[in-house]
Amino acid sequence: MDRRGIPEELAVYVKEEADKCGCVVVDIGSTGKNVLSIEVILDKQGGIAIDECSRFNKNIAFWIDEKGLFSGKYALEVCSPGLDRVLKTDNDFEWAENKEVRVTTREPVDGKNDIEGKLLGIRDNGNIAIEEDGGRIFEIERDKIAKARLRVKKIGK
Repeated sequence: MDRRGIPEELAVYVKEEADKCGCVVVDIGSTGKNVLSIEVILDKQGGIAIDECSRFNKNIAFWIDEKGLFSGKYALEVCSPGLDRVLKTDNDFEWAENKEVRVTTREPVDGKNDIEGKLLGIRDNGNIAIEEDGGRIFEIERDKIAKARLRVKKIGK
């Protein structure tokens, strides 16, 4: 997602409205050339329901139309980050502490490029610590992380 195309006043309004309903803006961005497509990803403690996303969508769309923010057509989608949420910022990693994650690194860390386990948190030096299921702990420098996301565990077969 690209943040270009998102007016600052829209980003500010979305954050203010999210704060009012106890939500956090995980990401906001846009795609498209002929028709601007705006995506707002929200979350909150305990997760966000589809009806909450729908209400938020209607509220934001009404505000955009009332302000006349875009001269052409646009599409707005408000959604949750999903089960396999991508982790990018300190806030994301703090939120995911004690949750299962999968991290792919740009270069091996202790001989591995894919590390899965419980996120122990962010260390004072900015590195993240992950404990594999077997108890082995990895400390990973943030600039070595290519991709980090929540790990979805399959139940049963």
